[in-house]
Amino acid sequence: METPSIEQSQRFTLGSGDISMSEKTAIKLNYIAGGLMMISSLYYIISFVLIDTEFNYKIISGVLFFLSACIFLFRAHFELSPSSRYAPHFLISDTGIKIKTGVFKNSVFFNWDDVKKIEIGYYLIGIKDKTGLEYFPYKTRKETSIQIKSAIEEMTTQKGIEVHNLSRR
Repeated sequence: METPSIEQSQRFTLGSGDISMSEKTAIKLNYIAGGLMMISSLYYIISFVLIDTEFNYKIISGVLFFLSACIFLFRAHFELSPSSRYAPHFLISDTGIKIKTGVFKNSVFFNWDDVKKIEIGYYLIGIKDKTGLEYFPYKTRKETSIQIKSAIEEMTTQKGIEVHNLSRR
């Protein structure tokens, strides 16, 4: 099943879900922290290799520090980036909705022709199609969640699909 191109759709990247700072700031801080940790760990490893120390645990500590830096850089580049295909996101188009709720989770595409009902709740989307009802919990900022729900409600109104708002009960 082919997903629609980005030009014909609305993409909502879920981001970190951290409301204490903006998404751009979170990305920058992860890059900075990862870069500084990477430089520090390389300096740490090289200095102990050149000194020819007998303390292998210090070299192991440097390697673990380096791996931690890689995690920060991975998170900034793949999880928080609005253009990353691996980042958790919703893609809403005229043909359907694509949902990816985690970096290591597969995306799921629902064609609007197959969707019978949609349930919208607090950080939760339920989609009922011919295979049954499936819920997709997600983490994001409040304003992003509102934008996602508004876009879904707008599209379902156009397509004549039944929508239940679970948060108004």
